[in-house]
Amino acid sequence: MNIVPASKNSLIKAIRLLENCKLPTSDIQPETKFFVMEEDSKVIATVALEHDNNDALLRSLSVETNYRNKGIGEQMVSFIENYARQLGAQYVYLLTTTAADFFAKKGYHEIERTEVPLFIQNTSEFSSVCPSSATVMKKQLM
Repeated sequence: MNIVPASKNSLIKAIRLLENCKLPTSDIQPETKFFVMEEDSKVIATVALEHDNNDALLRSLSVETNYRNKGIGEQMVSFIENYARQLGAQYVYLLTTTAADFFAKKGYHEIERTEVPLFIQNTSEFSSVCPSSATVMKKQLM
């Protein structure tokens, strides 16, 4: 199972997976770097990135229920962090309402909303899609 850029067909399947996981989909834009993991043409995991200079927003991490607890989420996060590094990002930010413990184990730490750079603040995920009660986390890439 490889992680690949979402095609038009796999993006439709990915959006269904995100909706099933109760994650936002309304603000996925063409400039969002969206990736999927497929098995037998079924999308089983997703992850996406929005990027600007040193900062990146990790978003849309989801794993199909039957594939959870098998390390796929960790693979997706490692993949997107490496991708962010290749783009020159030094920091990755995210918002979560349910997965703070998962991301803490991956080296992310909770920060205040006021500590987020302007680029991240201006994303629709930060400014309108995710609730203000969402946990904001940050990781410095090595």
